[in-house]
Amino acid sequence: MTYFKFGENWKNFSSLIDKERLIEAEKSLIKLADKKKLTNLSFLDIGCGSGLSSLAALKLNCKKIYSIDQDKDSFKTTKKILKLSGKKNFKIEKKDLFDLSEKEKFDIVYSWGVLHHTGKMYDAIIKSTKLLKNNGVLILALYKKTKLCNLWKIEKLFYKSAPRIIQNFVKSTFILFFRLAMIVKGKSFSRYLDNYKKKRGMDFYHDVHDWLGGYPYESISFEEMQEFMKKNNFKMIRSFQVKKQLGLFGTGCDEYVFIRRQTNFNEVS
Repeated sequence: MTYFKFGENWKNFSSLIDKERLIEAEKSLIKLADKKKLTNLSFLDIGCGSGLSSLAALKLNCKKIYSIDQDKDSFKTTKKILKLSGKKNFKIEKKDLFDLSEKEKFDIVYSWGVLHHTGKMYDAIIKSTKLLKNNGVLILALYKKTKLCNLWKIEKLFYKSAPRIIQNFVKSTFILFFRLAMIVKGKSFSRYLDNYKKKRGMDFYHDVHDWLGGYPYESISFEEMQEFMKKNNFKMIRSFQVKKQLGLFGTGCDEYVFIRRQTNFNEVS
């Protein structure tokens, strides 16, 4: 299977990482983990991309960070970003999730917007659960299913293999119509851009490229995710859903936090 060049995009984005973006990434982790600090916790970042989330986990005092990505550019970028932290309690590997040994378990298994790009989303979710300690916390973000998901899958298949000039045209067209839609709604595009980094420290233009080309592509509804995890003995303790919509300009990711059913979340410290 041919994948979109995710790492190339995140390599370009990494030059934008600054203190402000890092703070927003830390806020996102604090919100999802429901902890102000991650002291003494081990953290697995599946699909580390630009390395921003792994860096945020480092700054929040995780005792051990293990970051993996199958994309060579993401691997190199994360390695560069984490080395700048001055800390040494991290390990980065160019590795596929399905190749990970299940002998080592983690307090927090984290994967934001990645498992739906594996081509085996449900298998990837199950694999992630097998890397979690008994009292651990699983944090996932996955594309919300909409009525236009099948059309987007076709677009992504085209975009990922298109020449750069075609990709730029498609991206510019998407952004143009997105801006027009905002005008119709009476919203300010410039204000939207200014506030965008509050979304985990991310950047609108890099996210658009990632959305348009992100193939393989799968999605899941909130109800489907809840039922799937319930069948696999996991309990949802927190979630943050994007607004239900047609999906004309993409779907966005629902965020989920799970623990094993027999586990009391207060035991995680």
